[in-house]
Amino acid sequence: MKWVLIQGNGKYSIGTFDGTEFKEETARYACDIGPNFYATQTWGNTDTGDGRRVQAAWMRGASFPDMPFNQQVTFPCELTLRSTPNGPRLFRQPIREIASLHTGQDTWTNRTLKANEVLPLEPSGRLFHIEAAVTIPEGAKLTFIVRGVPLVLTAKTIESGARSGSVAEQIKTVEILVDRTSIEAFVNQGEISATRFVLPKDNGLTVKAEGGSVTIQSLTVYQLSSAWKDGN
Repeated sequence: MKWVLIQGNGKYSIGTFDGTEFKEETARYACDIGPNFYATQTWGNTDTGDGRRVQAAWMRGASFPDMPFNQQVTFPCELTLRSTPNGPRLFRQPIREIASLHTGQDTWTNRTLKANEVLPLEPSGRLFHIEAAVTIPEGAKLTFIVRGVPLVLTAKTIESGARSGSVAEQIKTVEILVDRTSIEAFVNQGEISATRFVLPKDNGLTVKAEGGSVTIQSLTVYQLSSAWKDGN
């Protein structure tokens, strides 16, 4: 059993806690590599008694022209501590209750995209939940164009805007949550996540292979409804 201390800047360290003193045993790692991830809050989900540790973060730096507010909050994610080749690490994965917002879905299976081949996914729409299992060879890229905004995957890295991060072995799965002004991506069940504020100018989704062929074992796009009861 280990304890995790998460700081205001979103970085965490793993160690021991005797009820009085926390002793770090690791370096401080980023919970999320995105530029807008800050001031996280977690709760123990005691109402359901399932023991999940759920986290949400303040997306600082977000700016909404002509709106009487600023900033926003991330989708809630479940935190788990897992063993990796580099030692224990914190994983972040969207909570399962997001499925209650699904209003429809489109699925693709066993597709191989050749270099520069584009696969149209959704011609329109603003709110999406994307789940995919992929194989990306060395030297190739798989780029999701999310409402005009690129999200780039290679064999071991994810790039969202100016930020990038690498996994311990190879990227096998990706999950993407698209809200009106944000893109949150998670690879390998949350080994790395990337939260990003955006002001998209387009709608819809496409995915493109570059630098070589990429295999998509499965890819599902769910359309999302609003979490607010009035639908706004």
